[in-house]
Amino acid sequence: MQAFLAALVGGLLTIAGGLAAVLVTGRGMRSQWRNDAQLRVGTEVLSALQKRVSSINDLAYLADKNSDDGEKAWFVECAAATEWNNARHAALLVSPPEAAALLQGLDGQSDALLVRAMAKQWTLAEFRKERDSLGRLAANYLDAVRAGAGWPPLQLRSLWIWDQAEVPPNVTA
Repeated sequence: MQAFLAALVGGLLTIAGGLAAVLVTGRGMRSQWRNDAQLRVGTEVLSALQKRVSSINDLAYLADKNSDDGEKAWFVECAAATEWNNARHAALLVSPPEAAALLQGLDGQSDALLVRAMAKQWTLAEFRKERDSLGRLAANYLDAVRAGAGWPPLQLRSLWIWDQAEVPPNVTA
């Protein structure tokens, strides 16, 4: 009888240990998948944002937004906006609420930047000044994604390094 009880208790402990291992491993795998997904979509978001800002930049420099060059730049902006929205929507699916709120702010600021860029022709210095708040918000998003992965923040002033300088460097063509 004791041998039977010992075998029964041993079997139950083995089963319980196996189930605990499966649960812990499953939870760890889900957590790793979530971190990997957040880092992947965060990278895609920042890349798409860079393309969008670059296309807005091209429009901002044009004196005549209705010219052939303006039409070409507008098509590039439409493609960049589509890529941006696709990346943002994918990120919203796996992002924690803090990062999702930053994504919505980035979307609003990038749209506002486009509206302002279409209103007049800008110089490089003017464009960088107009883009400043977007760069700061993008740096906050970068830190939020890093925090979600368990990494320390970089605490950048802006996503764009040249926006962190007191005086923008001279740029020659």
